[in-house]
Amino acid sequence: MQLSEELRDQIDQQITAQKAASNPLAEPTPQPIAPSYAIVWRGAIQTAALAGAIAAALALLSFALPPVTLLSFFWFISAPIIVMGVYSSRFRKTRITTGFGARLGLLTGLFILIVTSTLNTIGLVLQRFVFHSTAELDTQIEKLFAQVHTNFATQSQQSIKIMSDMLAIPEFRAGILLSSIFFGLVLYLAYSATAGAFAGYLRSRSPRA
Repeated sequence: MQLSEELRDQIDQQITAQKAASNPLAEPTPQPIAPSYAIVWRGAIQTAALAGAIAAALALLSFALPPVTLLSFFWFISAPIIVMGVYSSRFRKTRITTGFGARLGLLTGLFILIVTSTLNTIGLVLQRFVFHSTAELDTQIEKLFAQVHTNFATQSQQSIKIMSDMLAIPEFRAGILLSSIFFGLVLYLAYSATAGAFAGYLRSRSPRA
């Protein structure tokens, strides 16, 4: 049965303390520096920021090459797990836990959402006010709300009819779109934290070199 590195260090410190107590006149033995198992948050932030930079590069490429959007989707899904692997290989003394994996995954999701949301917002502003090329998008949104309005109009309940009338208000439609986007962002952050926690759990069960 092999003792862990942390337990061996504790035993060595106890033996040294016992020798010093039994012979107080002897010169003190230099204490070995215990290895640090703490989280290196600077490195964690840098690794998560790298994931955001890759997401930004893929988002920019997707504007010119639409097929890259599929690659961006796969990066969104795998980034929290890959970031955990990169951090674990860079800082091998850090004790990886499920909780740390969840926090690193959440941090990765935040960086990705910040950069991609910023780029998408800038892209939409340019398309609408500079290139005037959002007619197709506006038509799709209008068709979607028209279909929902038609479905509500066929219902006889008073509450459904009230909802149908509210769909004709532009501000209400904008609120629905913003709420949908916010809900999607929250879902992705929840996924990032869960994926990071799963990666941390797997790393915590693997032996560290």
